[in-house]
Amino acid sequence: MRVLILRPREQLKETLEKFKMEGFETYGCPFIEIEFLDFEVPEHDYAIVTSQNAAKAIVERKIKLKNVIAIGEKTAKALNQKALIPKNFNSKSLVEEFKDVVKGKKVVAIRSDKGGDELRELSKFCNFSEVVAYRTKKLNGDEQKRVVKLTEDCFFNVIVFSSKMIAESFLDLCDPEVLKKKIVVAIGEPTAQYLKNFSIEALKPKESTFESVLDLLKSIKQV
Repeated sequence: MRVLILRPREQLKETLEKFKMEGFETYGCPFIEIEFLDFEVPEHDYAIVTSQNAAKAIVERKIKLKNVIAIGEKTAKALNQKALIPKNFNSKSLVEEFKDVVKGKKVVAIRSDKGGDELRELSKFCNFSEVVAYRTKKLNGDEQKRVVKLTEDCFFNVIVFSSKMIAESFLDLCDPEVLKKKIVVAIGEPTAQYLKNFSIEALKPKESTFESVLDLLKSIKQV
């Protein structure tokens, strides 16, 4: 089983090593790049940190947050600060779980420029604002084209998409029909829904983590 992991370059090495330790022949390629920005966090009662990248930017700038809600345990760990974590690691779950907690409070979300609309639902319950900590840009150079060619030549059995934008970037270069012959894994409902627009039925791990992706692929491997 040859597995292709698609996620930003900053996080690829650790992920690939983890999969290889579990016996998977694993390859990786970034289909987006990240540009960190200068930013300030306004006065707040709660700060929502949406990703490890946002956490990295906060720590590097030595920004002090008050009460933190972090999407995912790894995001909380990267902050090195006590944080509330939604049971399901996504924005929709966060809104449902914490809307009563933040009701009437000043809430700021620290996120990317491509953040979805789900968190903005909190504006119905609280004084909600957003800070863009980083921008994401699609990559479609020689490295990405080589990986797409290998995909089309049936080198990979499994393709793992870690975000909707990565899926968009990949499909800018690749015929969707190619993916219908693969095992496709989507981390997160927005990614799965985007792929479904092309009639690509993606498997979803129980949690939006690569540990959960590993568990999913182990179960497939044993069949």
